Amino acid sequence: MTKPAITLSIVSHGDLENIRKLLKSLAQYEDGKNLQVIITDNLGENLPAFDASPWASLLILRNPKVQGFAHNHNQAFQHADGEYFCVLNPDILFTQPVFSVLIQRINEQNALLAPLIFDAEKILQDSFRKFPTPLELLKRKMPAYRFSPLPPDEKGLIHPDWIAGMFIFMKGDTYRRLGGFDEKFHLYFEDVDFCARAARDLGLPALVDTSLHLQHNAQRASRSNLRYFLWHVQSAALFFTSNLYRDLRKKTP
Repeated sequence: MTKPAITLSIVSHGDLENIRKLLKSLAQYEDGKNLQVIITDNLGENLPAFDASPWASLLILRNPKVQGFAHNHNQAFQHADGEYFCVLNPDILFTQPVFSVLIQRINEQNALLAPLIFDAEKILQDSFRKFPTPLELLKRKMPAYRFSPLPPDEKGLIHPDWIAGMFIFMKGDTYRRLGGFDEKFHLYFEDVDFCARAARDLGLPALVDTSLHLQHNAQRASRSNLRYFLWHVQSAALFFTSNLYRDLRKKTP
């Protein structure tokens, strides 16, 4: 059987309806026979079996206990057959084809790639940024904070320092060489750390293709839930006290 070009890793935390909508949009805009879909049921038995016929293959991994973002995607990667690996949230919706362009971009320049991501009201989401600082994190919690996107280059590519884990497209070999996401983090900063290690250890940039758009409705749990807020603070402290962050600061003019 021909191997799929791309493996998609999706983690569900009781997201059945979102995943149904995601798969429907994916089938509408992409060639499913190029896709291996791996869905991690983080609640164990919350998801039914899905119709596998639109896809090269579809696998549901059922966790015996709830696991974190990093563990779930690392676990999924162990089953990945695609040349390319894409991490995406269950509440993403495809509104146009994106993978053919992403493959073309990544073959021109090996990188971590993402499209622009908008919410349902067509407001651009802050899914790509410069590397954070403690002060910048505090500013983002202020009511007056507004996201200011970086400008694209002449090829329509934005060059941030990191892209959010709601959608990251890469070569499977990149994920393998980096050892996946760092499981010391919990729900926050896994993506920041991953992009930082890709830049430092492999010389791979993070790029956003402005010709590509997807939809996502951010939940911002850390702004309304104390437990999530504490996880955010703990992960931030872990990142800001790391050797990796010190290396980044040395390179920052």
